[in-house]
Amino acid sequence: MRLDNSAHRHDHWYARLFAMGYDPFMRKFEDRILAKYRKQLLTPLQGKVLEIGAGTGVNFPFYPSGAEVWAIEPSSSMMDRARKKLEAHPPAAAIRLILAGVHDPDLDTLIQQAQPFDAIVCTLVLCTIPDADQAVADIKRWLKPGGKLLLLEHIHAPHAPMRHWQNWLNPVWKTFGEGCNLNRPTDQTLREYGFIPEWEHYFTKGLPFYVAVGKFA
Repeated sequence: MRLDNSAHRHDHWYARLFAMGYDPFMRKFEDRILAKYRKQLLTPLQGKVLEIGAGTGVNFPFYPSGAEVWAIEPSSSMMDRARKKLEAHPPAAAIRLILAGVHDPDLDTLIQQAQPFDAIVCTLVLCTIPDADQAVADIKRWLKPGGKLLLLEHIHAPHAPMRHWQNWLNPVWKTFGEGCNLNRPTDQTLREYGFIPEWEHYFTKGLPFYVAVGKFA
């Protein structure tokens, strides 16, 4: 499905290049580190799920048959690769692709017309959304009462010198990483909006990461 938003109809040349290189660049790190966390987060899911920033569809193989997934992604180049994966290797879950960004008014209207979600999934995406605070507020609003947020995100380091290194490198990283910010305190932002972790884990592999499952107060 494509929402009627001209900003997402055609990617610029670098976005296409970025999408082409994303999976090869991330493959070793995914296989060695991130895949186990994706599996831990996603395989228990049931019901109606919203995945924000589905990218090339890295999460798709981990969704179980009881999940009905709306996968939104603002990059048409990323979405094309996700679609090809679905066609080549149909997953157990029912997955609906929606070309849209989290801030699109048409997306909000579509979600408001549907039932609230049982779960929302964010993996390596809250670093790239232009207005992270608004995104978290929307996530809280789109979840049904008691619905769960599941996330795997890199975050701002709590201590120097890594914290200073992230701040210094961020302008360059953001440019070449298609809007990815190294220094967002995503775990703190979530708590400010009432996120209560049922389970959380911090680890560092080059960057500090935060993995969590929880609800909003």
